[in-house]
Amino acid sequence: MSLQNKVITITGLSGIGLAVAHQLASQGALLSLADISPSALTNAVTQLNLPPDHILTTTVDVSSAASVDAWIAATVEKFGRLDGAANMAGVIGRKHGVDPLENQDDAEWDLLMRVNLTGTMYCLRAQIKAIRATAGKGSIVNATSIQGLRGFALHAAYSASKHGVVGLTRSVAKEVGPEIRVNAVAPGSIQTPLLEQARVIQGELSAIPTAIPRNGTADEVAQSVVFLLGDTSSYTTGTILSVDGGWDP
Repeated sequence: MSLQNKVITITGLSGIGLAVAHQLASQGALLSLADISPSALTNAVTQLNLPPDHILTTTVDVSSAASVDAWIAATVEKFGRLDGAANMAGVIGRKHGVDPLENQDDAEWDLLMRVNLTGTMYCLRAQIKAIRATAGKGSIVNATSIQGLRGFALHAAYSASKHGVVGLTRSVAKEVGPEIRVNAVAPGSIQTPLLEQARVIQGELSAIPTAIPRNGTADEVAQSVVFLLGDTSSYTTGTILSVDGGWDP
């Protein structure tokens, strides 16, 4: 197993991030988990039930460079190295899918950009430095979205932030290869707490135009993340892997 004893950092420990943690733990990886919610971290520790020397949890605000840098430093201090990362943290706005750009609140726009895009950059920057300094080579996977690959009316801020992650991923992959691979997954409609939050905001969600007519699961996305982290994807970098059930063009 290519991920046995590899040190992997994960942000966003609900939904997809938690599913990634489960799958990596089952392959013997050593995990450094970060979330802004202490209860999410407590839940993850309970579910994973790993020995103390296999797991580190840190309350992290990814929109703060200092918070991210301290977390990565603590990871290296505990495990002695960093081999990879799954940057899954993200947020949606209070009017996700219900308000046009002309009604966009400045503070909410800033929040989405700060967490979804700038937060991913902070993580990526710190992780690259740590991988280079300790392991020498590794793999990083970011979370974008179907909304990072095409425009969605009434989702301008979220879509723009996720388009930014696509550009960030593709650009940085060319900077740090071949030693470090950088890819992203682009989930479609996935049954997660974030989707339930969107359902509360919007009421009944529209039918999704996919070849596989259902919501995906966090585990299905996590399988793709784990593939991109492991040696079986050794010739893959700068790729955005869609996990969306065959969304119509």
